[in-house]
Amino acid sequence: MPFRDSIDKVVMVYLASLTKKSFEYKGSTYSPRAIRVSPLIFRDFTCPEACGGCCPRFSLDYLPSEIVPYSLSARTVMVDGRPVEILTDFQVDSNTHYCGNLDQVTGRCRIHGAHPFTCDFELLRFVDRQETVHFNQKLFGRGWAMKRVDGGRGARCSMLPPSSNTIPEILRKLHRFRNWADHFGIDTWVPEIIVWVSSGPHASALELKPGSKD
Repeated sequence: MPFRDSIDKVVMVYLASLTKKSFEYKGSTYSPRAIRVSPLIFRDFTCPEACGGCCPRFSLDYLPSEIVPYSLSARTVMVDGRPVEILTDFQVDSNTHYCGNLDQVTGRCRIHGAHPFTCDFELLRFVDRQETVHFNQKLFGRGWAMKRVDGGRGARCSMLPPSSNTIPEILRKLHRFRNWADHFGIDTWVPEIIVWVSSGPHASALELKPGSKD
């Protein structure tokens, strides 16, 4: 089930997976763990029409410094005891399963290019394997259950070999991640991962452990 409040996903999954220091959010403490960045992160992927499986209705959140597609509401969340301001569309005026910005005929996003971080960061994903977080580019774990706009089930996306666009696109997403981490005041492994991706693709994984410098 998706996070209805996307900030929970940003903090509890994204920032928690790559943090270098412990922090608190909503009564829970998130501590650093070992990171394994797979060479499969360099894969490309398709996003066919008539799908929209990954576009259910959830909060659309932006940093105050980001370009927004329309007027949003300001709100404050607490991270590690500090107030963090973000801009949000809670989609309270939508009564369908899907995001209000999804064209339910074509399955295309009407605000693509100005879409929120949690949408933009897919299909870069974190897989929790006990003490190690695996960072990869992969299909949705429950993609088979996603509801498409054509009435069927199962996300239509598929993985492809690396292309000339892969590295620039991964770097763009990682730089956006870094902006979010900086805004939330969380020190992460993203700068080291950016260096590694910039010199890729690689045959072996990047291993990062708490307490190490690279």
